[in-house]
Amino acid sequence: MSEPTLRPTRKDGGGEWNIETAGKEDRMFSPFIKKPFEKAIKEGLLPANLNTIAGTWGAIHDSGELTYMNLIHLDKCDGTDPDDLTKFEIEGRRQTMMAIDALRRYMPGCESARLRNFGMTIGIRDTRKIDAAYNLTETDVREQGRFEDSIGIYPEFIDGYGILILPTTGRYFQIPYRSLLPKKVKNLFVAGRAIGGDPVSHAATRNMSCCAVTGQGAGIAAALSLKSKADLHQIDIGQVQEETRPTGCSGLLIAIES
Repeated sequence: MSEPTLRPTRKDGGGEWNIETAGKEDRMFSPFIKKPFEKAIKEGLLPANLNTIAGTWGAIHDSGELTYMNLIHLDKCDGTDPDDLTKFEIEGRRQTMMAIDALRRYMPGCESARLRNFGMTIGIRDTRKIDAAYNLTETDVREQGRFEDSIGIYPEFIDGYGILILPTTGRYFQIPYRSLLPKKVKNLFVAGRAIGGDPVSHAATRNMSCCAVTGQGAGIAAALSLKSKADLHQIDIGQVQEETRPTGCSGLLIAIES
């Protein structure tokens, strides 16, 4: 009688993930794939230097296709340099075709796998950020930071810089208005992943839904600034919070703690 197939967990991945968690993530299902690529390197299909090929798969469609795979990781790309972006775009697509070949050979169920399309462009997680009136910290995003000038909230979700903490407990941090305001430039908002903060806080605020939170806060504040003829640094944050509350955008987790 054969041994039962165990459900892979993040803890089982061990060195495959090489990340810090809060512990609760360790027994969760892991969509991480690395072993097929290790075997491809061992048998010479992939060059040894491509040990960075590994990653996650998304949901499986009714047709049996994976809806997405995030496998290619390119280090040291300067996202502010068009020439660098072009070079890494080409290299990323080259590695993708090699990864698909490895999956066909060494991943059960992928013998007839085919690539439907690439990501539209190389994904850059981090380039420039502002030095804000308040720069978010690792402690803020890991320990439920609270601020009097909060313009929204976001779950305790950190993914990057060697940390993975998933939003499964209801814990959240607030996003301060000041993190959207550059220190040395008047009447300018910067929303999205470029708001002020250290690297670990960036691993939380770079996520798209958090970018939407800061974008809505900036839009409301800009409208109130025009209406009241007040500089952005002098706007009544209470008015911004009042306008944010009734939006009903719970899907974006836009709210102010009462």
